[in-house]
Amino acid sequence: MYVGLKKKEKFKYWRTVVECTIMGLGLCTILLAILIFCNVSERLCWLPLMFLSAALVNVISSVKAMYYGRKLAGIGLFLVSMGVSVFAVISFITLWM
Repeated sequence: MYVGLKKKEKFKYWRTVVECTIMGLGLCTILLAILIFCNVSERLCWLPLMFLSAALVNVISSVKAMYYGRKLAGIGLFLVSMGVSVFAVISFITLWM
């Protein structure tokens, strides 16, 4: 636990990393949605990717909520993310098959 005279410190800024990851993925999802809906005929095949990135944002948020003791909110967000990912799979099957 101790290295020399100093105590070994854990990474203190993980909360900032998680928040920046959620924010970055959310912005990418929004930009992808804008690109898809500006030119639907050419970029419709990107729709499942948009849904999967939205589901990923919800999964990260649910893990964060469960870590902070809000278990009901975490379970709710996880169920919503599973619904969005099922919708992504259905849209993938519909568009590519």
